[in-house]
Amino acid sequence: MLKEANGNNKSSMTMIVEGREVALHFSDEPNTQIVVKIKQALLGTYLAAKE
Repeated sequence: MLKEANGNNKSSMTMIVEGREVALHFSDEPNTQIVVKIKQALLGTYLAAKE
Protein backbone atom coordinates (compact mmCIF):
# COMPACT_ATOMS: atom_id res chain seq x y z
CA MET A 1 0.00 0.00 0.00
CA LEU A 2 1.38 3.38 -1.00
CA LYS A 3 -0.12 6.85 -0.58
CA GLU A 4 1.33 10.13 -1.76
CA ALA A 5 0.34 13.62 -0.62
CA ASN A 6 1.53 17.03 -1.72
CA GLY A 7 0.79 20.25 0.12
CA ASN A 8 2.50 23.42 1.32
CA ASN A 9 5.57 22.71 -0.88
CA LYS A 10 6.20 19.46 1.02
CA SER A 11 5.99 15.96 -0.37
CA SER A 12 5.29 12.90 1.70
CA MET A 13 4.73 9.23 1.11
CA THR A 14 3.15 6.63 3.36
CA MET A 15 3.71 2.91 2.91
CA ILE A 16 3.32 -0.33 4.85
CA VAL A 17 6.59 -2.13 5.68
CA GLU A 18 6.31 -5.50 7.42
CA GLY A 19 2.86 -4.59 8.72
CA ARG A 20 3.85 -1.15 10.02
CA GLU A 21 2.90 2.18 8.51
CA VAL A 22 5.95 4.26 7.56
CA ALA A 23 5.74 7.93 6.55
CA LEU A 24 8.47 9.57 4.49
CA HIS A 25 8.71 13.35 4.24
CA PHE A 26 10.85 14.98 1.57
CA SER A 27 12.35 18.48 1.50
CA ASP A 28 13.42 20.61 -1.43
CA GLU A 29 17.01 20.84 -0.15
CA PRO A 30 19.30 17.79 -0.05
CA ASN A 31 20.75 16.71 3.29
CA THR A 32 24.06 14.92 2.69
CA GLN A 33 24.42 13.87 6.34
CA ILE A 34 21.20 11.84 6.16
CA VAL A 35 22.29 10.29 2.87
CA VAL A 36 25.50 9.04 4.49
CA LYS A 37 23.62 7.61 7.50
CA ILE A 38 21.10 5.79 5.30
CA LYS A 39 23.88 4.43 3.11
CA GLN A 40 25.76 3.12 6.18
CA ALA A 41 22.59 1.52 7.57
CA LEU A 42 21.80 -0.20 4.27
CA LEU A 43 25.37 -1.46 3.86
CA GLY A 44 25.44 -2.68 7.47
CA THR A 45 22.18 -4.57 7.00
CA TYR A 46 23.41 -6.09 3.75
CA LEU A 47 26.70 -7.23 5.28
CA ALA A 48 24.95 -8.67 8.35
CA ALA A 49 22.60 -10.67 6.11
CA LYS A 50 25.52 -12.17 4.17
CA GLU A 51 27.11 -13.65 7.32
